[in-house]
Amino acid sequence: MTRHKSSERPPVGRHFRITLDGREFEGTYTVNGPILAVESLLMGVKRRQLGDAHPEVLARLLLAELVYQHEALRRASP
Repeated sequence: MTRHKSSERPPVGRHFRITLDGREFEGTYTVNGPILAVESLLMGVKRRQLGDAHPEVLARLLLAELVYQHEALRRASP
């Protein structure tokens, strides 16, 4: 996936899925310059500097973090 420069057309999101604890979760990731953003309609957005990581590998990690944060908040709520 090529990196997006802000003076160009906005990046198109790439859809992907992960499986955690036997459940499937899906999200979309975009790369805008050095920043990768992962969005889940139910759990929000998480951004991180891409560095040398492959975009889809980092996107899967960020979506897993969103899932675990969402689950922790849900368990903490009465």
